[in-house]
Amino acid sequence: MSGLLNTLIKSPNVGPPKIIVYGQPGVGKTSLAASAKAVLLDCENGAGAIPDLVRTPYLERWPAIEQWLLELAGKPAGQCPPVVAIDTVDWMVQRIAEYVVHDLGEDARDDLTNTIGSSHGGYFKAREIIQNVVYRKLLPLLNKLSDKGAAILLLAHAANTKITTPEGFDQRLAAPDLPSWIMPPFIEWADCVLYAHKRDGTGERVLLTEGTNIILAKNRYSMPAEIKLSWPAVMQAITNKPKNKDK
Repeated sequence: MSGLLNTLIKSPNVGPPKIIVYGQPGVGKTSLAASAKAVLLDCENGAGAIPDLVRTPYLERWPAIEQWLLELAGKPAGQCPPVVAIDTVDWMVQRIAEYVVHDLGEDARDDLTNTIGSSHGGYFKAREIIQNVVYRKLLPLLNKLSDKGAAILLLAHAANTKITTPEGFDQRLAAPDLPSWIMPPFIEWADCVLYAHKRDGTGERVLLTEGTNIILAKNRYSMPAEIKLSWPAVMQAITNKPKNKDK
């Protein structure tokens, strides 16, 4: 016998959180990464004005982003940054799309008429290749970083997005600004999807941690429904003991 039953995991093993924070421009997403002492992969070239932020040079192509992820994931345990952030995940997906369409496609890189719909034989075959990059390269690299002890913080813009429920109903939600055909693996992978916004009247910046009929959000930590937009508040909400929902 192989003894596989001896490898069953019978107790919780909580690793570093994998978090998506999305919201409108200027709400404070990149400042959240700075307060977390994150190493930020700059895919958007919009973080230069944020004080106390440790960031890469502007990464305008997917191979450069991948190289940085490989560099960080190759660090020995204990030497990896405590938080690795990506600003923003929607721009990173765009960089992956450009790589698939122009670098991997048969047409010249500078051919602006070559699109996701027309490249690689047409019929949106490029979408499947982009999904392969996400499933086979990006998410495994982020998981390696998590295994080394790094919390993962993916920042995203907000969009009004049509989502089809498992029951087949279409509804519109505030959600990360990702195409519907690539959003599910990110939402499923993340431990938390948090919506950042300014509270009406006071202007206080908060994070919503639970979904509603108009906002996509979730968490696996029994977090309060609303917390302050700050890294200490996020970590406190995550590390608090889960509530007993039967009471």
